Parts: sequence; structure tokens; C-alpha cells
Amino acid sequence: MDIKNHIGARVKAARQRKGLTQEQLAEAVDKAVETISNIERGAMLTGIDTLQRIGTVLVVPMTYFFEGIEDIQHLSRARLEVELQLQAIGKRLPMRELYLAISLLEALEKFDRENN
Repeated sequence: MDIKNHIGARVKAARQRKGLTQEQLAEAVDKAVETISNIERGAMLTGIDTLQRIGTVLVVPMTYFFEGIEDIQHLSRARLEVELQLQAIGKRLPMRELYLAISLLEALEKFDRENN
């Protein structure tokens, strides 16, 4: 994966977590819907000023878009999107259910190690 796809996946995840459509985000940052779509698909790399406005609307710091960027060569876009989805779900869970989710994931990891 490249930088455009990494940032695009993180923009999409933050937008979805906030419950906004591409149209709503585009209007909030004064950009065309096509621009937001292109950013999210990794078809274009937006300017830092637009990224800052997106971060403000989505209530994420600029650093959010670059987290994990050092691992992009080893991570597919699909994998990143799934990991971001898992992270978003985790943020909504109460602590008790979060601990249960961790236990389930650890059991899956152990099962995978033993069967592969």
C-alpha cells in the first residue's frame, strides 16, 4: 500500500466513525464529493490544508492520518480497513465487553497458531 491509500483509508474510517456521508464531509470542508471520494480511494493525495480541515470536522488530530504509516509496505488496504473497523468498534464498547473481545481474539489467535 502507498501513502495515498493509507491516508485515504484513515479518512474513510474516521468519516464513517463520525457517521457522515461523503457528501456531508465534502460540504463541511468546502470540497467536491468527487474530491472526498478520490481521497478515500487513494486516487489522490490531498493538500495538508484540506487534510487539516477534514481532521477538524472529523474531530481527529492530524497525526491520526499518519499513524502506522511506517508499516504501509507490509499492510494491504483491505487489512488496514478491517483493523480500523475493529478499532472503531472497540472504542464504542464498554470496558467489560472490551475485555471479552480481547479474550475472544486471543482464543482465535491461539486456535490459528495450533491449526496452521
